[in-house]
Amino acid sequence: MASNRPVLLAVIALALVVAPATQAVAAGPLGAGSAALAGDATPFADDRSPSGSSVTGDDTAARAVVAGENTSSYLGINDESVAATGYDRAGLNLGGALQRDVADLRNEYASLTFVQRYENTTGDRARAALLREEVAGLEDRVQDLEIRRNRLVDEYNAGDVGTREYFRELAAIDATARAVGDRLARIRSAAGLELPSDLDTKMTNLEGDLLTLRGPVRGQIGAAMAGERAPVPVYAVTSQTGIVLSSIDGSQFHREAYLGQNREQVGRDRFITDESPNGVRAAVQRTTQLYPWASANTRTGPNVQGIGNTTIYFVQIRHPHGTLGTYLDGRTESPFREYQVQSLEDAPRTATTNASGGVALTVNRTHATGPMQITVTDNLTAEPLAADVTINGADVGSTGADGELWTLTPKQAVRIEVTTSDGRTVRERFFAR
Repeated sequence: MASNRPVLLAVIALALVVAPATQAVAAGPLGAGSAALAGDATPFADDRSPSGSSVTGDDTAARAVVAGENTSSYLGINDESVAATGYDRAGLNLGGALQRDVADLRNEYASLTFVQRYENTTGDRARAALLREEVAGLEDRVQDLEIRRNRLVDEYNAGDVGTREYFRELAAIDATARAVGDRLARIRSAAGLELPSDLDTKMTNLEGDLLTLRGPVRGQIGAAMAGERAPVPVYAVTSQTGIVLSSIDGSQFHREAYLGQNREQVGRDRFITDESPNGVRAAVQRTTQLYPWASANTRTGPNVQGIGNTTIYFVQIRHPHGTLGTYLDGRTESPFREYQVQSLEDAPRTATTNASGGVALTVNRTHATGPMQITVTDNLTAEPLAADVTINGADVGSTGADGELWTLTPKQAVRIEVTTSDGRTVRERFFAR
């Protein structure tokens, strides 16, 4: 536990460790649902703002990978499917920290209890029964987390929860999902060769399900709320079937995306053919089609890993701008989960400049949900100017003495305003896709 949080937090969390988990109310599946019709503008504010109303129909754009221009393509949500967007600077949050600590303590308590029970159990049948009981409990836990995630996205899309609460809940689900994954690993370690093959298959499937419940940006949010790292700016986009989160951490840009409709629970693995008996070759070929620039400019990879006996294939490529990791479902031949890490300085950018009152505002932009560099200078001397920056009405920081600020690009309508210390203001507007 971070030293800058009160000791009382640990006491409260310990008291809650044996308390029953809150039961989630069933919600529509995030992996299959209707699309959302976007409006003309997408606010970029501290509180989430809806940008459209639900309509019936398939989210056909959910399968699309957006082509990058001289950089890696990325998994995105089509403009017409955007249901909500939001921005917040995730930082120390007592409620978020408590949820994270409770998840860790419950996991540790449950894991130690299982290991002790397993070691004290004799006989193959009795041990196998204990293993099945433990895995069945974790299977229920994963299903509860999926329901909780689905309900959270529904509420966020409807405007019933704000961006800060949305991030806090995503971080809590992420922490619990990681704890469940750790418990599965401990079961494997304790059982060793005694783990029945059918139970091993079920655990592998659960590990595949956990992929959709956690992510690197969610982990950053949780760590920032727990005081384990500096605050991190985060931008979110959702549809009825998808979640996109992007952040800036020091000199790097992080982005994770999940599109539930791109993963199916039943059906044959289309990557397995006579030419690709284990599916790996076909998965690489599909990755090359979807991410042509990254595949053509690879520094290492593609490294491919099949996830157990599931239809999930993980492909990782390191390219000149950073790292791409994508999870493809052989049933749909589409990526359903993706993460990207890029160097801010290496990301290709398009510059636009607007000047007013002797102040020049230069915007070096990439793509919607991507990194964006704001530079403010004196229009006559080109000297850097400190200026407060707002985007779509939200305060995102200051350019500082060097006149520069890295931030995140909203999806769709973008309205930037910078104000210097002597009150001079410059504005810039554009539409980001």
